[in-house]
Amino acid sequence: MPVRSNSLKSFLSPVICLCLILFSIIQAQGQTQTDAPTPTSPPATPAPATPAATPQTPTVTSETVQKRIEQLKEVKDLSEENQKKALDFYNQSLDNLKKTTDYQSDAQRNIESAQNAMQRLENLKAEIEKLNKQPALTFTENQTLAQLEQQLVQEEAELEKDKAAAASWDEEIARRSTRQKEVLTRVTELDDRISELEKQLKLPVPADEPAAVTDARRMELATRLSMRKAEKPALKSELTVYEAEEAIGFPRMNQDYLKLEVKKQTERVDALKAQIKKLRDREAAMRVREAKQQVFETNPLLQPLAEKNQKYAEEILELTRKIETTDKKYSQSTKILEELRKQFDQTKAKEDSIGLTGPIGLMLRSQQANLPDIETRKQDIEKYSKTIDQVNLKQFELDDAWADFPSVDEKFDEIRQNSSRQMTEEEELNLKNIIEETLTKQKEYLDTLIRSNKSYFTKLLDIYTTEKQLVKETEAYADYIQERIFWIKSSPPISISEIKQTSHTLRWLFSPTHWKQVYTAVGEDVFSNPVIYFTAFFCFLSLLYLAYNVRQQLRIINKEIIRSSFRKFGITARVAFLTLFIAIVWPGFIWFIAWRVGSHPDVPPFVKAVDSSLRQVGWLLFFWELIRQICRPLGLGESHFGWYKQTVLYVRKNIRWVIPISIPLLFITMLLHGKEVDRTQDLLERLFFIALLVAYTIFARRVFHPRSGLFQSIMNYNHEVWYDRLKFVVYFLALFVPCLLIFLALIGFYFTAMSLFHLIFLTLWLFLVVILFRAILLRWILIHHRKLSYQQNQERLDAFRKESLESSSETNIAGITTEEENPADLTKISAQIKKLVNASMAVILLVGAFWIWGDTLPAFNRLDSVDYKLWSTAVEVVGEDGKVTERLEPVTYLDFGMALIFAVFAVVATNNAPGLLEFLVLQRLPLEASVKYAITTLARYFVVLIGIFVVFSTMGIGWTKLQWLATAF
Repeated sequence: MPVRSNSLKSFLSPVICLCLILFSIIQAQGQTQTDAPTPTSPPATPAPATPAATPQTPTVTSETVQKRIEQLKEVKDLSEENQKKALDFYNQSLDNLKKTTDYQSDAQRNIESAQNAMQRLENLKAEIEKLNKQPALTFTENQTLAQLEQQLVQEEAELEKDKAAAASWDEEIARRSTRQKEVLTRVTELDDRISELEKQLKLPVPADEPAAVTDARRMELATRLSMRKAEKPALKSELTVYEAEEAIGFPRMNQDYLKLEVKKQTERVDALKAQIKKLRDREAAMRVREAKQQVFETNPLLQPLAEKNQKYAEEILELTRKIETTDKKYSQSTKILEELRKQFDQTKAKEDSIGLTGPIGLMLRSQQANLPDIETRKQDIEKYSKTIDQVNLKQFELDDAWADFPSVDEKFDEIRQNSSRQMTEEEELNLKNIIEETLTKQKEYLDTLIRSNKSYFTKLLDIYTTEKQLVKETEAYADYIQERIFWIKSSPPISISEIKQTSHTLRWLFSPTHWKQVYTAVGEDVFSNPVIYFTAFFCFLSLLYLAYNVRQQLRIINKEIIRSSFRKFGITARVAFLTLFIAIVWPGFIWFIAWRVGSHPDVPPFVKAVDSSLRQVGWLLFFWELIRQICRPLGLGESHFGWYKQTVLYVRKNIRWVIPISIPLLFITMLLHGKEVDRTQDLLERLFFIALLVAYTIFARRVFHPRSGLFQSIMNYNHEVWYDRLKFVVYFLALFVPCLLIFLALIGFYFTAMSLFHLIFLTLWLFLVVILFRAILLRWILIHHRKLSYQQNQERLDAFRKESLESSSETNIAGITTEEENPADLTKISAQIKKLVNASMAVILLVGAFWIWGDTLPAFNRLDSVDYKLWSTAVEVVGEDGKVTERLEPVTYLDFGMALIFAVFAVVATNNAPGLLEFLVLQRLPLEASVKYAITTLARYFVVLIGIFVVFSTMGIGWTKLQWLATAF
């Protein structure tokens, strides 16, 4: 063993010595490289680095970068472009260094926060305990109203700070869940970016890149690499803080602490307001008592002064009450606005975190139903605006009264002059003292009144501004919900498993308790309002009897007006009114029942659902009844509008079966829609809705079928109608729309289907009104045409008779009739007017459709947003201070589209307005043809100018830019 040990030592000794020598050499070389001095300026043309070289990346500081920037300015043979490129790299390096420092600071701060999280939690608990033990705010008798008002201003400012802190922390809690996902994703990305930067640093230098640019670029890469390496621990430390605080419940504890702070501060503010109200009421009541007492006790000569004091005191008391009421409303509006903003922010955060899922859709629908009433708020804003003007005017009057306040001597001289007897010197002295005392009190009252009026004015401005903000926020939130809720599933797709869930809905629908509630509500209302029901019952029976007589009258009237020589438009108007009267009898009865069922505000939910269902049923019945009565034999459509007999009979025949089917289905659907159960359990409601749509699909197929329906009956009378070319398109749309709604209801977009159904129903009402209005206008044109034609024929007949009498020849009179063909000019004028009417109806349809659909379809709303801006135009705006300033307003695709519609209508009006003018006015005036031509030409120019102004104003080009055009015309 000793021999082997000695031999091992002899072998290891040279090896150890060799290792020490190599280590010393390597250390000396490294020291030499480290201690090598940095050149003062980069060489003009340095040798490019070789690919095999892997340079050491020295520590870069801001001073190093600044020094390199100064050295860069001394380089002579560097182009301006390369110098700018190098300077940009150095500036980016400075920015990278700053971010690196920030990341390092964040990491250090996060580490400290994670370490002392428990200590901060204990401090929070101590603060919460301290706040809970904080005594309520007390007041002393020495505190004046002015002192309390000043304290209230300070406390309200502190309350706003506490609310802002609580809202900020709520946002932080909502942000953290999303932020954690972002941090984890970012940390994963950083590894790839760091590897990529390291690869870029090892890449060979391009042969054509100057050394100065290479140095700057590599420095930017090195600083960016350092920044990314510093960012990673900062992000990880941020996650550590979140995890440490969440583990001990710090976020929720801090949230409770901030809410407690807000609660305690709110209590202090409320206590101050209550004390101020108490003092104001006390002082106001005291002033009124003093003023009344002074009226009774004062000298008759001073009666007007005392009465004025009493008037001021009563006005102060009234203002005090108004201030309290306004302040209470302001507090309520402020609370609603804060809650709305908080809810809006939370909803957007949830959408960003979760996406547009089913639960989000249910939440949005619930929030949509609970939004503040915008119309009521707008009415309140108008009232506040008028009140502000009145209070402001009152302030001017009070300021004038203060400026013109009389002195004691002036008032004394006035009273002495009005006195009926001579006063002694002692009486004058006493009177002067009383006047001085009364005027002092009056000036005090006037000062209080001025301050109270200013305070009321300020409160009105506050609530006016808050209400406007509330309306703006509500509209923004409503638009936000509407743009998203339309495309979110409200129910699961219909499946067999859902049939098991219909039992609860059936029990709700057929519950004896629910229908007993309806019976009880109606019975109590009948007992409470017997006069209303007796009057309604008597009126309804009378209407039924009158409706029967009206039908008999219509048969007689319509037989007379079929003749082509009929020239009384009043009969058509009377028939239209009677038709409307017949159609509204039964819908009116349903609306009356709905009105009385829901007349009490605290009725049960089932009764409310019945009320809402009856209202909708009434409108649907009115729609079908109106069409049915128009299409009755020899009715308004056939006898007055000239509709084909077979067409109106075919439509009326199909309406007879669709009414008894669709009315019960709609009633049950709307009744189930109003149930207060889980909205995901709506299978039965959807089935009834689908059955309703199936009935309408069958109706559409029968009525709009190209070969056996409405179009075929029209073609039997007229083979050259233009809309025969569209019969297949109309037939496809008539079937596609209800089938689409059925499909949406089946796959779970039931809310979307119901919304579309409602909008389509409104659109059909729009079409019906436009069609009736157009038909009435065309009927009026026809009647007027007949009158003019008859007058022309009479004039020609009289002229011919006169000529015949003069020539003693009557051979040609027998061939003339009063109903000869219309003159060509009248036919042309009537055609022009019809074109104008058709164009007007088209514009009404487009505008009405946009009004109905614009708030629902996001595409229409977004067309008017800044995102779809074509250009901007300067618009003069009058500010609140009365100054006129210019503001850039975007011209959007919607503006351009509306301008195109107006342009088309302007062209049609320009071509056909002269005919309308001739038809209505010029035919009645004894003017020569040249004068008529001049008038119609001027009218055409006037229509052109109006059209140009409307079109260009829609596109943001105002009158100031179009005056030259008017001058040119």
